[in-house]
Amino acid sequence: MIKVRNLHKYYGDHHLFKGISLDVKKGEVVVLIGPSGSGKSSLLRCINGLESFQGGEIDVDGIALHSISRPKPSGADMEAIRQVRLKVGMVFQQFNLFPHMTVIENIIEAPVRVLGIARDKAMGDAISFLSRINMANKADARPENLSGGDRFP
Repeated sequence: MIKVRNLHKYYGDHHLFKGISLDVKKGEVVVLIGPSGSGKSSLLRCINGLESFQGGEIDVDGIALHSISRPKPSGADMEAIRQVRLKVGMVFQQFNLFPHMTVIENIIEAPVRVLGIARDKAMGDAISFLSRINMANKADARPENLSGGDRFP
């Protein structure tokens, strides 16, 4: 599902990734562990096309991302990033739920508005996801009524 080959990433003179390679199979759960500044978030940002990299290859479900560190990425590069973002979701360390929406409304917002998925289907998918993490009973709760652990499962 995700293939990273010989990935290199620089921040100025700092060579953060020195040839990282990894494979993640469909349905596999992978955990990135490391100290602050070791590149965990940078790797995820590269996979999602939010961060450029200077060498190597990233393939997400058959969509190839290339180094886009040049001043003006091509239209094909930008389309590949768009296609990956339609398939990959990320939750950042300091994310916030929309406070005026319930948990279920927060979950279905992007699939309905961005992907055009029917609201009923998005609701069914969201309940299924919540059930998988034992939070279906929180579907109608507002963020202010959730514990910290419920907000960041």
